[in-house]
Amino acid sequence: MKINIPKKIRKYIILYIILLMALYLVIEIMPRVTDIFETTQVLEPGEVQLTCEASGYVIKTETIATAPESADIRYVKKEGSAVRKNQKVVEVSPDEGDGSPAHKDLLQKLEKYDGLIETWKTPASGILSFYADGAEQALHPSRMDALTLEEVKDIPIKEKSLEEDHVSEGQPFYKITDDNKWYVVCWLKKSAGEDFFEGQSVKLQMSEDTKVNATIRSITKEKKKFKIIFFSDMYYRELPRTRELDFTIESSEQSGLLIDNECIIEKHEQPGVYVRNKNGDYYFVRVNVIETDGKESVISESSFYDPEAEDIVYTVSVYDEVLRQPEKQLKKDLKKEEKEQQNKTKQ
Repeated sequence: MKINIPKKIRKYIILYIILLMALYLVIEIMPRVTDIFETTQVLEPGEVQLTCEASGYVIKTETIATAPESADIRYVKKEGSAVRKNQKVVEVSPDEGDGSPAHKDLLQKLEKYDGLIETWKTPASGILSFYADGAEQALHPSRMDALTLEEVKDIPIKEKSLEEDHVSEGQPFYKITDDNKWYVVCWLKKSAGEDFFEGQSVKLQMSEDTKVNATIRSITKEKKKFKIIFFSDMYYRELPRTRELDFTIESSEQSGLLIDNECIIEKHEQPGVYVRNKNGDYYFVRVNVIETDGKESVISESSFYDPEAEDIVYTVSVYDEVLRQPEKQLKKDLKKEEKEQQNKTKQ
């Protein structure tokens, strides 16, 4: 059924639709467009945290207990238990069996490993686990400084359960992981590695639910990458069984004045910004970048110490208005300085 709408009403409907579209443009589109043409930024307090995705390996001190003789055993400690040295882990019922020990392939990989100890009681304090992966020697702290990316990729890692009801002489049957001192090693691209420094405190997001405090122990160049070793003494539940992992590096949050990086420019090899004065003119002010995430930076407020000049530098303050994309203003300034210098020379 066709509905005939009078021309006058149709005009009102069309006008109403146009008004709605205009209102949408004002509310949604105009703010975005005006942001594009915004020439200044007002400085306000804020924070920046640098994050970086990485893949690496957990380096830890691990001691594997092997059976002194053939026996039936019953575990009296649970996986993940914290144990002290010389604690009892199993109830032992010796027998006269003389069969060859299980996990021969694992024992072959660890043939020269100092951490393979024949004992019934715990050989060290740490976290108890019933798994080994054969990389305990290759990824030990004593070898981590010399470890290369090519070498670590070739290390076979295959986890095996050591938990048994019966063990033969020399058979591995549990492992102790030192949770007081462990490391993570990774290799980052040069562009990412340059954002970190030795001694820096960071947080490592090891899994969705686990974040640990760590310190950057060392940074070394290896071909086109940076090799970074993190140290931690913080316990986390998955430590004994974690070997390879994807994780997130988070630098500590830095507070100060928040600024877009496009506002910062170098003048005479000194980073700074152009601040707008009451007359609407711009003048150069040095800044001290505390931290940056590549898009925004946190800079010092009011003043900072310049170790090279051994002096205090007065800088920007909260609510200062600074110029975005200050390249043209810099060129103008440099030309003005050049003319002033020429005039001085003539005099």
